[in-house]
Amino acid sequence: MKRSIYTHLFLILMLLSIVWGVPAFAESFGNGKSIDAVVLWDNGKAYFFKANQYIRYDIKADRMDPGYPKPINKETWPGIPWNEIDAAVNWDNGKAYFFKANQYIRYDISADRIDPGYPQPINNETWPGIPWNEIDAVVNWGNGKAFFFKGPQYIRYDIRTDRADPGYPKPINNKTWPGIPWMDGIDTAVNWGNGKAYFFTGNAYIRYDIGADRTDSGYPKPINNENWPGLPEIMH
Repeated sequence: MKRSIYTHLFLILMLLSIVWGVPAFAESFGNGKSIDAVVLWDNGKAYFFKANQYIRYDIKADRMDPGYPKPINKETWPGIPWNEIDAAVNWDNGKAYFFKANQYIRYDISADRIDPGYPQPINNETWPGIPWNEIDAVVNWGNGKAFFFKGPQYIRYDIRTDRADPGYPKPINNKTWPGIPWMDGIDTAVNWGNGKAYFFTGNAYIRYDIGADRTDSGYPKPINNENWPGLPEIMH
């Protein structure tokens, strides 16, 4: 019996999976940007942003809180001058940073409002050593370092000295980020506070083991209600 075209395609995908060391179907989940930004708060909640909406996610219950999504505005996020967010990160000092286009703001978590004097431009004066004026994603690694991503590159930032480490930017590849299937860029990333970080691109995500410094097996997976209950509510 002759093999069907689907059988041939399946065999090709399996061969690519072996050669590349990552699931060859990763890009099938990655059409379009489904999550703009995510930030872990200090109250056991995470906030996911997409276009002009956001949801609050309960980490312990592992599901979206009732009453969401909500609009991004000055009532829900006092002082934020935009209704869309490109990237966000908790700096672990009571402050969070939000980035949009070539600007950023510093947000006081306990006061629940933007600090005075913001927004400010993203440049080498405000973020020493960062070579871009726009940011795709930021993740606080929990060890005094943060990673900033833009397109196919990333930099490592030293939080204590407040500047990028020497030798950056570097390319995003399987050597610098073992197991990450996306070399063209990351949509958003977050440290989940349990030794794992999540990276999102398109409609897929991976779980990254911070201690082992590699992607956990079995990823990427699709962003759906089974894996992230309630999250697809803002992905349309």
